[in-house]
Amino acid sequence: MSLPSYYQRLITKYPQVSVAEWHLLDQLATVRHIKKGEHFLRVGKVARYAAFILSGHFKYNFTGDDGSEKILKFGFMDDFLTNCQSFNNNKPSYLNITALEDSVILRFNINNVRPLYDLHSSILHVNLQVYQHIMEEQEEHQYILSLKSPLERYRFLMRHRPAIIQKISLTNIARYLFTSREALSRARIMVTKKLGAAHQYVKQ
Repeated sequence: MSLPSYYQRLITKYPQVSVAEWHLLDQLATVRHIKKGEHFLRVGKVARYAAFILSGHFKYNFTGDDGSEKILKFGFMDDFLTNCQSFNNNKPSYLNITALEDSVILRFNINNVRPLYDLHSSILHVNLQVYQHIMEEQEEHQYILSLKSPLERYRFLMRHRPAIIQKISLTNIARYLFTSREALSRARIMVTKKLGAAHQYVKQ
């Protein structure tokens, strides 16, 4: 039996996993449809599941001490959804993972997948690769927040994370950059004006 077409993207992203191994994982997976605003994981719940995003995108968010929403990261198509800290420590999650639009995911019970690690080193390697990517994203977000102004933070996203600029609303980008929507809007206007002036200069 052939795999569903969406596995082709995952095979390309994780070439170390054989087709036979993807068949094994497929037996443990279920396709789930998640509506905009619905939680994949809710604050206070222990993470039991992980998933690949087949379509749509998600935010990892929590409420700060000041009552405002903060976003730590976004998940896009083919990204991996989970809260490693909650699962590994068997502790309630301090954040939500929430759909930003109607989305489709390929969901796994993590405890059902873990026995495969000892038998299939390539699947374990993907797990380690996902962990490394999560750590790199956390470090990058800390670096972004260390930049002094909304303008600098927005410029960083333009240069290094254009998908966020293209796919995420200004309100949610502001929550990710830990700034106000108004400050971010001013920063975007400044960047747009400078880009327009530079473009005009090149034309001349």
